[in-house]
Amino acid sequence: MNETLSLTFRLQILALTLLGWLVIYFFVNRLQVAHDLRLDLGTEWDRKTPYLPFFALVYFSTYIFVVQPFFVLSDARQFYLMLVSFVSISVISSLIHATVPSKIERVEQVTTGGVSGWMLDLFQKTCKPYGNFPSMHVGLSVPVVVTNYMVGGPVIGSLTLIWAVLIALSTLFTKQHYVLDVLAGLLGGVLIFALTFWWMMG
Repeated sequence: MNETLSLTFRLQILALTLLGWLVIYFFVNRLQVAHDLRLDLGTEWDRKTPYLPFFALVYFSTYIFVVQPFFVLSDARQFYLMLVSFVSISVISSLIHATVPSKIERVEQVTTGGVSGWMLDLFQKTCKPYGNFPSMHVGLSVPVVVTNYMVGGPVIGSLTLIWAVLIALSTLFTKQHYVLDVLAGLLGGVLIFALTFWWMMG
């Protein structure tokens, strides 16, 4: 019989995971690399993508989205599958961000009013436009979607998939990621999750 994990234990793991993630993220985001030496993967498609700041609400919902499994996965095997995938995607993406420094030309000094403008302005003051390839937003969405299919069935899983697609689009419409960042994040997330599933559940 599978072990059931308490919510208290899962929240403790979540706190430790987020702490580790924040330390790694801000360390890599502030690495001293000359701006002109950073890789810019922008394409004509990216330049033609409209800037839609109201998508910031969807973009920042990622932080709710990726922690949601910690609250709903009580089955130990499913929880640890999600956790190992989450940590692996975060670490591997961060290693790529550190060893292949990248940048994005985002819309700086946001003057858009309302909650969206305020959120983007705060984010831009906190985080530099570096380390965008691959997109960790998209990569981390993969285990969230799959584990929601496993736990909630096709309806919940499909709703989660729609949310993940909107998040991916929001990274483009808020000019936080390029198309290639999103595709690399998706490919990396699927590959890492598949390998983790094979290793832990096979």
